[in-house]
Amino acid sequence: MARKNVWQIFNEETPGITAAWETMSQAINIDGCLDEKTVILLRIAVYSAIRDPIALRHFVGVGLKSGISKKEIKSAAMMATGIAVTYGEMVMPIIQEVEESL
Repeated sequence: MARKNVWQIFNEETPGITAAWETMSQAINIDGCLDEKTVILLRIAVYSAIRDPIALRHFVGVGLKSGISKKEIKSAAMMATGIAVTYGEMVMPIIQEVEESL
């Protein structure tokens, strides 16, 4: 049996909170003006910059599964290196790990 990821567990334990997050998440993309690929790449850039490996793993997986290339994902993640090189150091192993797990 495959292990559940943190989002699956969180959703099972707090379904109201996850539903509210999903609604807010969609509303953030005001009137749907950004396409889904751009939203995913922005999330990868933001989660790289704030050094959130759990969210980063999730959205790297979402990106790869939706057809976004590893090169595009790496480029988005590298936006964080403008803050500090260590941010880029953190994200490259995560991207590789997620890619290999798919």
